[in-house]
Amino acid sequence: MPYKILIIDDHALVREGLAMLVSALPGGASIYMAGTATEALEQAEYHTPLDAVLLDCGLPDADGGSLIHALSQRAGRAPVVLVSADESDATIQRMMKLGAAAFVPKSKTSSDVINAIKLALTGGAPASARQVGADILAALNPLTARQLDVLLMLEKGMTNRDIALQLGLAEKTVKNHVTALLNGLGVINRLQAIRRARDLGLLK
Repeated sequence: MPYKILIIDDHALVREGLAMLVSALPGGASIYMAGTATEALEQAEYHTPLDAVLLDCGLPDADGGSLIHALSQRAGRAPVVLVSADESDATIQRMMKLGAAAFVPKSKTSSDVINAIKLALTGGAPASARQVGADILAALNPLTARQLDVLLMLEKGMTNRDIALQLGLAEKTVKNHVTALLNGLGVINRLQAIRRARDLGLLK
C-alpha cells in the first residue's frame, strides 16, 4: 500500500522537487502538498492518518516549530521531518526538542532527504541534530571505538587481514566489524563508508 505523505513548503518548485523524491520510495507514495500553515493543517486533517510529513521551517504564516505538534496530532501522530535553509545549531536543537523526527538542511543531498524519510517511516527514534543532515542512519547507530579504529585503517587502504594483524583480532572478527561499520553508516562499500565518515567529521 502506498505511503501517504504531506509536503509543506511555500515554494512550489521545492514542493515539486520533494514530491519527485518521495514518489521514488519503494512501494510508492500518495503525495499531498500545501504552501501555507493553514493549508497544511487542513490537508493533514483531511488525509489522516498520514505516514509522514515533510515541513519547511520557514513558512511565511507560521513558525515551523509551532506546527510540529499540531501537524502530528491532526495527521494521526505522523512523524514530522523538517527541511530548512536555516542550519544553525540553535534552530536544529530547538526543532528536535519540539518533537521533529529528523532535521534535514536544504543544502544536503537528495539521498539525505530520502534517508530521513525512510527513518521516519520505519519509526526510528529522533536523531541528533548535526548527524541528521549528513547521515540519518549513522545518527541512530553511533560507531563503537573499535569500529572507529577499523574505519581509520580502511581509510589507509588496509585489508581485513592487515587490520586483523594490526589489532590482534581474528580476520572473521574484523569482517564483522566492517559489516557493522557499513550498516551503521548506511553505505554498501568501503569507499562510501570513508566518504560518509568524512561528511560526519569522523575522518579529516
